[in-house]
Amino acid sequence: AKLAIPTPDHYWPLLYILGLQGAKDNATFFNDRAVGGSLTMTSVRIAE
Repeated sequence: AKLAIPTPDHYWPLLYILGLQGAKDNATFFNDRAVGGSLTMTSVRIAE
């Protein structure tokens, strides 16, 4: 079960991207559906 849990390096890029977000930028999530009940490729888009 420990191998099934993502390691922190899966989340660090998200923190960098959110840190670059400006005050007027909007963050939206897309591609957030699970495939086969367990695989997700959730992504974030930041736009003005």
